[in-house]
Amino acid sequence: MKNKTDADWIPHRDDTFISQIGDVQERRRESMIEIGLQTTERQKNLSGIVHGGVIMALFDRTIGINCRDSRPETRMATATITVNMLRQVHVGDFLIFRCRLRKKGRKAYFADAEALVGDRLVGTACGVWMTIENVGTNALS
Repeated sequence: MKNKTDADWIPHRDDTFISQIGDVQERRRESMIEIGLQTTERQKNLSGIVHGGVIMALFDRTIGINCRDSRPETRMATATITVNMLRQVHVGDFLIFRCRLRKKGRKAYFADAEALVGDRLVGTACGVWMTIENVGTNALS
């Protein structure tokens, strides 16, 4: 696998949307969970490079899982996320997503993340994650 050198990656167990992206991996670094993906032809767009939607979804997962990991008894959802694509990601690259929780409030968490291929920064993201209550009920009613 190109750029994947550490043996401490394990499969990211998930049977939701993220499982449709591909062979998503995870590892713990200090107090944070990193997400990794060995990109394949499956994730390419019509231009032949990795689709931006794949990168955006993994930014969302990386930040969300770290918010939840820091407060496991609380359900959270993305309120806002801004993603900046800085460089192309090529099929065969191993993507690594790293998160930083900037502020943890009672109802909102503020965080940012970076995506790397090797030591090359390929994208950044920042956003707000909100606690949610009454999971499974219609928020509009």
